[in-house]
Amino acid sequence: MKTSSIIKTSLVALVAGSALLAGQLYAADATDSTVKTEQMNKKGDRHHGPKDGMHKMLRKLDLTDAQKEQVKAIVEKYKADRPERPTKEQRTAHRTEMLALITGASFDEAKATEMAEAQQQKHLQRMLTQLKMQNEIYQLLMPEQQQKFQEKFAKGKGHKARR
Repeated sequence: MKTSSIIKTSLVALVAGSALLAGQLYAADATDSTVKTEQMNKKGDRHHGPKDGMHKMLRKLDLTDAQKEQVKAIVEKYKADRPERPTKEQRTAHRTEMLALITGASFDEAKATEMAEAQQQKHLQRMLTQLKMQNEIYQLLMPEQQQKFQEKFAKGKGHKARR
């Protein structure tokens, strides 16, 4: 019983620490972020968003000009619905909460759980939105393109393996 409590507490502390580190990433200055993005794009590194593995896959499917325009329209529709990034003040407040949780005399498991669940909910919403967008794009494909898409997806083509 005591071991499971220790494991549970350790797990929550690990999640809280990870969230603190993630908060620091969000706290980067906007100009630094722009510079990093430009550098990654120049290097040809992958980035997240509508132009990730799905984008690479679509390039290999020989889309017609009409399909390309429809894909752009779908991507723009979902881009408009995307929630705004947290402000600097919101990121600072989040980091302050995390620090208070980590450095407090006693660990507030309820607060840590609440924060972790909020992060999970945001991630879930982003993933659902992305999958919904990809489904709409897939529906635009001709049967032959859909077959080719399925074959490449099954092989993992159009997506770099994670290290």
